[in-house]
Amino acid sequence: MLCSLPMYPHAPTALAELWAALRQRLQAGGLAGLPAELTLPDDYLAHWKTPQLLLSQSCGYPVATLLADTVTVLGAFHYDVPGCSGYLYSSQLVVRRDDPRQQLADFRGARAACNEPHSQSGYHALRALVAALPPQSPFFSRVLFSGGHRHSARLVADGSADIAALDSVSAWLLAEAEPAVFARLRCIGHSTLVPGLPLITGRHTPPAVVQLLRQSLAACVADPALQPTLQMLRIRGFTPLSNDDYLPLRLQAAANPERLRAW
Repeated sequence: MLCSLPMYPHAPTALAELWAALRQRLQAGGLAGLPAELTLPDDYLAHWKTPQLLLSQSCGYPVATLLADTVTVLGAFHYDVPGCSGYLYSSQLVVRRDDPRQQLADFRGARAACNEPHSQSGYHALRALVAALPPQSPFFSRVLFSGGHRHSARLVADGSADIAALDSVSAWLLAEAEPAVFARLRCIGHSTLVPGLPLITGRHTPPAVVQLLRQSLAACVADPALQPTLQMLRIRGFTPLSNDDYLPLRLQAAANPERLRAW
């Protein structure tokens, strides 16, 4: 069995404590053969497609597209950071603090930093906001793919790019880890709230195990003894969800293809 929670830059000790508590509940529910430690995959898509996948966290856009027939959505955590509401989350639009432009429309002709094309929070959320503006292609003079939210933030801070969309949870955690970078940035708005990063299991995980996973996740986030760890992770709750809850992300990305081809 493979288990990971790889999407956010959490403190490793806190993440290990959450897994230890979850593992204990899964074992008590009769699930054997669980790894003692979480995996940190090098290739996320290959990891998520592994038939032995028991638990991971993915981006919502791949779940609605590339992984639609490969994984089963368990649900999503609630994160206690600005830009999140229950199991919903958004992206922050970040610019340099000394940039006088105040809204996305002012950044026509600017340089955008995006993490990668399969990202909901770093790419498709921004594309959807651009599509809602009066048409003019291309909107940005250049789109730079950074490989991650951390690198997108750095590109904006050092002047290599002008604007980036950052997952609100990632932005909060990265600001704590890299205060010098984020001191040079400010938020000018948020994208539309959508279902947060899904917790997933392999498509062939038995229904009884899917139910056990959901029950154990819900029990962990409600456990009073685990609250100090959850506070470090900014986790406040868990909502069971299905693959259908992420279908709107695919539909949003497919909307206005002519407008977005040369954005």
